Amino acid sequence: MEEQNMTGAQTPTGTPGPNNRGTQPPIRTKRNPWIYVIIALCILIPALVAGGFYFYVNKQETEEQAYALLNNNENVEDYENYLTQFPNSAHADEVRDRLKQLRTMYADWQRIANSGYASDFERFSQNYPQSQLVKQCELKIDSLDWETAKKINTPDAISDYLEKHPDGRYAQDASQLQNTLVKSIVSPDERGTIASTLHGFFEAFGNNDETSLFTYITPTMTQFLNKQNATKADVGNLLKKTYSGDIESCSFVVNDDYQIKKTVDDQGNASYTVACSVDQHIIRSGEGKTFGSYTISAKLNSEMKISSLTMKEISRADN
Repeated sequence: MEEQNMTGAQTPTGTPGPNNRGTQPPIRTKRNPWIYVIIALCILIPALVAGGFYFYVNKQETEEQAYALLNNNENVEDYENYLTQFPNSAHADEVRDRLKQLRTMYADWQRIANSGYASDFERFSQNYPQSQLVKQCELKIDSLDWETAKKINTPDAISDYLEKHPDGRYAQDASQLQNTLVKSIVSPDERGTIASTLHGFFEAFGNNDETSLFTYITPTMTQFLNKQNATKADVGNLLKKTYSGDIESCSFVVNDDYQIKKTVDDQGNASYTVACSVDQHIIRSGEGKTFGSYTISAKLNSEMKISSLTMKEISRADN
């Protein structure tokens, strides 16, 4: 039988000897949980501070950007949106004041938007000189001044428009109209010739002198009394029919109440439309008309010949 080593260095299997205790697991030391809390706070607090600062700075930048958008801005809705987002900002009071001014301005605009008076838009421009609506006022004033000038329809009226609106939208039309109106001015010489022609015509008419009367009319008149396209022969026959045997004398007085309109065609030929009143005095042996008052409408060509003449009785007297 083999000799067993009984020195104690060897023990039965699975039973540790007194010198073999290193195989036991180490005992864990318990840590304080507050350490983790402190560590988390040390990380979280700076993050929150940094995030809050970033949010504050970002909000400040957003507010400044929103405020900058209001510069030269007349949109009421943009002001209202700003105050909704930043009711307590450093600019809030100023924005409220500007919003109030805008609302007042637009209320004033609504009152005059459809006005036919240029003075209303001139007053608005004076009250709100920095408003973007001033441009619309200028356009309105331009249009209304042009309408006024056309209504008056004189060279002076057109000249006034051009002086006030040299670069107006209607400046070219105004210049053309002014040239036309200047050409249509009846000179004193023209007025005198027209008066002389009508006096001569009615003197010959009163004297029943067709030879003299024919010198004042065109070969064919577009209208003479009720006759259209009247030749000189037609005029002579109508003249004879107006006199009855009991008329001893007849005379006409052409009153100096001429209204003369001159037109010039593309070839530069002038024509004249004349309105005035004429009184007729009749001496007769029998009963009948002894006085008649008429309004006449006559047209004269560039040679001062009567091309059309009508008479409308407005009063009369009989014996």
